[in-house]
Amino acid sequence: MPEDTADSPDTAIDESVVPESAALAAFDERDLDLVNALQINPRASWTRIGASLGIDATTAARRWQQLTGAGLAWITAYAPEFATIAYLRLRCRAEHLTEICDRVIAMPCVFSVDRLTGSFGLQLSVAVDSLAGLDDFVARELSALPGVEEIRTAVNVHVYVEGSHWRPQALDPGQRTLLTDPSTPAPARSRPLPGDAALVLALSVDGRRSIADLARDTGLTETTVRRRISEMTRSGRLVLRCDFAEQAAGWTVTANYWAQLPAAGLDELGAALASWPEIRLCVATADDSNVMLIGWLRSAREGVLLEARLQRAFPELRITERQLNLRTLKRMGRILGPRGLAVGYVPFNVWGRRLERAAR
Repeated sequence: MPEDTADSPDTAIDESVVPESAALAAFDERDLDLVNALQINPRASWTRIGASLGIDATTAARRWQQLTGAGLAWITAYAPEFATIAYLRLRCRAEHLTEICDRVIAMPCVFSVDRLTGSFGLQLSVAVDSLAGLDDFVARELSALPGVEEIRTAVNVHVYVEGSHWRPQALDPGQRTLLTDPSTPAPARSRPLPGDAALVLALSVDGRRSIADLARDTGLTETTVRRRISEMTRSGRLVLRCDFAEQAAGWTVTANYWAQLPAAGLDELGAALASWPEIRLCVATADDSNVMLIGWLRSAREGVLLEARLQRAFPELRITERQLNLRTLKRMGRILGPRGLAVGYVPFNVWGRRLERAAR
């Protein structure tokens, strides 16, 4: 069960600007251990985190504060049940690209923005309330941006591997055991309750915010906040995710693959790729290419090796497009600077679009 961090001196990365001069060299093996621990149990107490790493609680908390303050790491919370997810590839006129990027980064429903190689040079990851909301967003907002020449839309229909599952495997099995909560039956998935959306929004800026702060911002009682976080995380309705500036830790290349595979083979592919350390994302999509993969790599050469491995393991898989990520401008609401450091935050707003449509 996630532990209350009310007494932890955490520092959230908010809308204030973090200096881009922060040194990437500050991210070392000990920092990767700390990130790995928080990926396993994002709201564990600092006492428990420190014990797993062989350091005291104060040192663990202080180092996390330094990492978040420098924009090198952060914890996000989101609720998949509240959103329809889609990946939009945009073909843009070069002279308008900077303006388009600035506009889409500021949009609350666009949670990730990547500039890629290839003819579709911009990819957006979007969370909206429904398929109708997606159509409205594409037709009314994206299509109206000057310089957008073509938009390809792929709706996420099933997630096999995603960013919250990815681990650098920095910790040994004993350390991971110290951080893993005992298995308990997950509560039955229920309809969202009043206040759930506000709680997710309050957590999204910093997944380690204290129970007291969350209760104050949502109007819920501390007991209710604690219970709902526990129930939602155990059932999978709430995802807590620890991200970091991967370039600082040696993952310098991100490769995107779009592929086609007969539907009967999708589950086998997803189950297998869940254990491949290079795979950051594997989803089935409603698109001409029904599979999207993202790999985090140490070099561009590893992309060739990954593609060859995929083709050997899954002969029926046909890769239709491949791109390298030139730069990530936004990830899970965090605005990233040129070196991958978090320099700001745009809160998710899946529900606002539904209210706007209702008012029209």
